[in-house]
Amino acid sequence: MNMNLMRSMVLIFVISSFWFEVEGGNDEYEEQKISYGFYKNTCPQVEDIVRAGIQSISISDPTSPAALLRLMFHDCQVQGCDASILIDPSDAATSSEMDSSKNFGVRKRESISLLKSMVETVCPRRVSCADILILAAREAVAVAGGPRIPVMLGRRDSASPPSNKLADVLIPPANLAVDGMLRIFGEKGMSIEESVALIGIA
Repeated sequence: MNMNLMRSMVLIFVISSFWFEVEGGNDEYEEQKISYGFYKNTCPQVEDIVRAGIQSISISDPTSPAALLRLMFHDCQVQGCDASILIDPSDAATSSEMDSSKNFGVRKRESISLLKSMVETVCPRRVSCADILILAAREAVAVAGGPRIPVMLGRRDSASPPSNKLADVLIPPANLAVDGMLRIFGEKGMSIEESVALIGIA
């Protein structure tokens, strides 16, 4: 894989999983205690399960790594990394983040559901979808030839209703000018260099 693209993939993962963690304004995040080895006692197999699943998914669809990374970015950008992008409406009156035009073309939500089912078989009701999504994106970077980046776990799934309007506001449009993108990512605390790398793959 092109080294510049790989560096961008690594950067987008690191920025999304760390910088955007609590940017959604979700109060429940203030009470979360994410940490390395969070599932050491409750589900020590989770990382191996997700790794095996992503390897299999990537063999059947080589475009999966980039799609999973984009899925994570779009999730973390809206309400923090809380898997709210995976929530489907329960009725016609309820919106979904996927209803936003900004999420057009976002794929592989079903892969996270598959991984969740695999984890549930071994560790029922222990691991959040939010953590599975982060692990899936981490393994996507690794299976594409990048490093396997250590990540803190312990995220909770969203307790707030998903909102296509919130996604419309917080996800940058594809046709936004470079100065607008730099402004948005600068507000997240990113440097120009980091923002440019993120724009290149997002």
